[in-house]
Amino acid sequence: MFLNMFKKHGLISQKHFAVIMVLVLCFVFNAYSVNAATPTLMKDTLGRLKAAETLVTHSVSMTLPNGGIPNGQTLTITYASFTAFAGSPTATCGTGTATAAVGSGNVLTITGSGSGCSVSGGTLTVTGFTGTNPAAGTYTATLAGSATITGTFSLVIVSDDQVTISASIDPSITFNVGSQAAATACSGSFSGNGGAVALGTLTTGAVASSDASSIAHICSRITTNAGSGAAVTVRSANAALTSTSTPADTIASGTATLTAGTSGYGLCAGSAGGDSGRDSTTPVGAAPSRVAPFNGASCTSTGHDVGALTTSPQNVWTVAGVSQNAFFRLYIKAAISGTVPAHADYSDTLTFVATGTF
Repeated sequence: MFLNMFKKHGLISQKHFAVIMVLVLCFVFNAYSVNAATPTLMKDTLGRLKAAETLVTHSVSMTLPNGGIPNGQTLTITYASFTAFAGSPTATCGTGTATAAVGSGNVLTITGSGSGCSVSGGTLTVTGFTGTNPAAGTYTATLAGSATITGTFSLVIVSDDQVTISASIDPSITFNVGSQAAATACSGSFSGNGGAVALGTLTTGAVASSDASSIAHICSRITTNAGSGAAVTVRSANAALTSTSTPADTIASGTATLTAGTSGYGLCAGSAGGDSGRDSTTPVGAAPSRVAPFNGASCTSTGHDVGALTTSPQNVWTVAGVSQNAFFRLYIKAAISGTVPAHADYSDTLTFVATGTF
């Protein structure tokens, strides 16, 4: 109006009037659009990128421009071709508060509340909603709403987003069994095989026992990845200590508590704390367990509860599942009465077998 008045009274020319009008219109346009701005660092991290995948989680994040989302104003994000938005999303503002909701199948709406959401700029995150992915391709999410925040960001959908990994493990089992000096502790690091246990000269005055009077014991160790565990068995050649020169003369094996002066012979799995377990540096998998009749209450150098040896395989100890360096100390014991015939060649041979159940 003022410009027309100036023009009417000849205060400005037609040319100057046109220039002033352009400047005025530019000022008005800029004043109108000053609130429109685009966020930075926009992204939506999807739980899956596979085409047509349902109930895919969304996690939206962006840095809002100055002005943010004022109280009662909205920011909408419309996802091209995405469908079935659902859930109760939660909006978190760098400063202030906002609420979020999904609707129309592919629209996320954030509404400023209280003092507004990050009105001086800051991060907005929205989580807690799901949707159905479109076909494979690249798609655009468009920002709009009464808060005059605009912009776009892209999402990619692929035909498949998963790679199947496969592997196999061969079954394995290692086993060591052999005599070991009385002064040496049986452990998961035992690596011997075979050997002999010399009981010495038997008398009616004492029970001859492993780990007493320098008599060796038997150490056994097993490592296996057999899912159903493993068993260590023993089979006696004679079920007795038998004279080689006179096979009819024997010291029969039986399950008993051996005592001096009463004939008997047998084997037992150690009952003391250090007699069994797993390697102290690699205690992996199941612990070993003694099996009757070799699980007497007292099986030590001074406790003589033994089990009878037979000519058929018998379980001595087992592990219930996979185990690394499980071990057991085994004691050999014998006693005689005064009527056992004298010979220097009483002997027996024990055969140990470890079997894994895979």
